[in-house]
Amino acid sequence: MSLVGIEAALGLAGPDAERFPLPGALVAIGPASTVVVAEPGDDPEAGGVWNAEEFRLLGPAPASITARLMGPDPFGVPNAPPEPPVHLFVRLGDDCLGIGAGQVSMCDTSDGELLSCHLRISPPLSRAVLDTVRPPTPPPPLAAPDWVDDVQRDPGGALERFASDWYPATAAPEPSADPPSSLPRALADFHRLAAHRPALLGSQNRLLPVGGLRPDESGARLVFGIEGQGGWTWSIPWNPGSRDADPVVWCEDAGLVPEEEPLSSFLLQFTLEEATLAAPYQALCTNLPTRLLPALESGLRRVPLRPFLAPAGAPTTFLVAAGLVARTGPGWEEGSTEVHLGASHRSALRPFAPLDIAWQRFDG
Repeated sequence: MSLVGIEAALGLAGPDAERFPLPGALVAIGPASTVVVAEPGDDPEAGGVWNAEEFRLLGPAPASITARLMGPDPFGVPNAPPEPPVHLFVRLGDDCLGIGAGQVSMCDTSDGELLSCHLRISPPLSRAVLDTVRPPTPPPPLAAPDWVDDVQRDPGGALERFASDWYPATAAPEPSADPPSSLPRALADFHRLAAHRPALLGSQNRLLPVGGLRPDESGARLVFGIEGQGGWTWSIPWNPGSRDADPVVWCEDAGLVPEEEPLSSFLLQFTLEEATLAAPYQALCTNLPTRLLPALESGLRRVPLRPFLAPAGAPTTFLVAAGLVARTGPGWEEGSTEVHLGASHRSALRPFAPLDIAWQRFDG
């Protein structure tokens, strides 16, 4: 990696290259290569270095960029030559630093227009280079997870405090969305909270909106949640006259199996699970050796509940810190643990960077 003049970097695209300004980056497309020169910094709304292994390019960008990055149609001209290479640079003052080659891993398009593109950086960046091209930003105030103290006494209150910190209120509730009085209090309170924060209903798995709640085929249970791919449902006993304010939650796949926690605590677990999976900043290790768990957990607070998703064969526990939720469960290899961290701000992940963990993804 070395500093070069910006014109020299753009010149790698070859003669008569077209140049396209995009949010946070300048792209040159020519006969020799594609060159991307990004601004330094850490702006989720602009293109640039995302982590040591990923560069993100954000549109909208014209169809010519889409065609170049996505390559030839595999069902088009046979034996078409490969697309020219992609060179990645980051502007540093009047020059720019070459950070390696880019290989497209994912593109999102609409009517031929590029909306976003993720590129793998080869080779991955060292921490020193990463901190140069994506300088650390000071963390905003992050609320301490004091709600953990209330989990066993008042899981619904703990859920509300966590959700209020994690999800800003973004929506005005629809008048028709008021939960019916026949719902158990825990589920009714959850839907009142979700009316202002629709993200609470989940993105990986889903809790049904009030209008989608339905009895199952037997009429004995009320289905209130579904697994993301339709693999199973969650339900509670359906007896509108019942005084059970915190009923058992049933997971139904091939059969009915109860979740470890009743409804109020289950809803907190569901919320923590979805917050982890949908967080803007992530860290993932699918096979953490068990001996490394104490070092990982030393800066976290364990949420004192029995495992989530035990009926599905994926018993999951949760740990939290300011601006961060961690989920742990069985790893891919025997004797290992899968660890998934989700953070509301990148700085919440940085304390885990020095740990001797082979992260598959690390956004800190």
